[in-house]
Amino acid sequence: MYTQQMDRYRCSRLSIIWKVILPAIIFLLPGVAMADYKPDIAVVYPLVREPFAALYRDYVVGITESTPDNLRQFHVNGDGREVLSRISLQTPPDVYIALGNKSVEIISSLNIKKPIVAVVSDREHEDKITSGILLKPPADVYLASLLDIHKGVKEVYVVYNPENDQLLIDEARLFLSQKGIKINAIAASNIRQAASGYQSILKNAKAFSAVWLLPDSSFLDMSLLSTVLDVAWEKKLIVFSSNPLFVKHGALFAIYPDNKKIGLTLGLIAQEVHDNKPHGLQSLRDVRLAVNQRTLNHLGIELSPQVKAKIELMLPGR
Repeated sequence: MYTQQMDRYRCSRLSIIWKVILPAIIFLLPGVAMADYKPDIAVVYPLVREPFAALYRDYVVGITESTPDNLRQFHVNGDGREVLSRISLQTPPDVYIALGNKSVEIISSLNIKKPIVAVVSDREHEDKITSGILLKPPADVYLASLLDIHKGVKEVYVVYNPENDQLLIDEARLFLSQKGIKINAIAASNIRQAASGYQSILKNAKAFSAVWLLPDSSFLDMSLLSTVLDVAWEKKLIVFSSNPLFVKHGALFAIYPDNKKIGLTLGLIAQEVHDNKPHGLQSLRDVRLAVNQRTLNHLGIELSPQVKAKIELMLPGR
């Protein structure tokens, strides 16, 4: 009888010990508990009116797809900023995701030593960001789309501002040289030089050469754009940009941000940052494709099924 009681006592005690010790052992095993841990993520963005609210809504939808658990949302204006400040002091998240430059500023002002993943339009606050996405595609994203649509391009023309676009042009030279394609890049520091550059392009470019309208369109007003597109139509030049509005007016195609995919990528980056795998600020690669059907037909270009699958907007054109 005594022996049976002792056996039951030992079993009970052993059970309690294992209930306490086993979780600790599992936690200490590399790649077991940590792999299952879901970081607490705070998404910070401004509360704005439509249609701009749709931009942030798409970001959040994408983030939620990649990080469905432990996700909190805060606005940087109104009462949301006070709530963010209080929560950050009491129970700070593991990682912040900042949507926009202003959100980066707000989070940084809290002086909470937690990583910040962000999507930003420029590098102004790069020193405050652990990782994130710069809303500027690298040259290969534009040019790969160009060659997907028409592999026969032999020369690319572009007017650029060296102060803003030199890195992009250097990337383009490298990419195109590897493809055996010539780039004719004309530097311009003011609108008069830019207009002269476009006149030179429109005079010298041969059929099925490409004219690249850069994101920095400060040198390209609607009057000059109309001239470029009219002559491009007559000479069968391939005009492309990062502005879907240009496609509506007659450019062949444009690439532009895929906001939901950007959000998804931000969520994945946030998880990797929490696992001590920082990326730095990377260029935009989550893009959509807009194509002008009328211009496509005029140029006689046949799209492959793979390219057709990438098109988000097929515009009828003017």
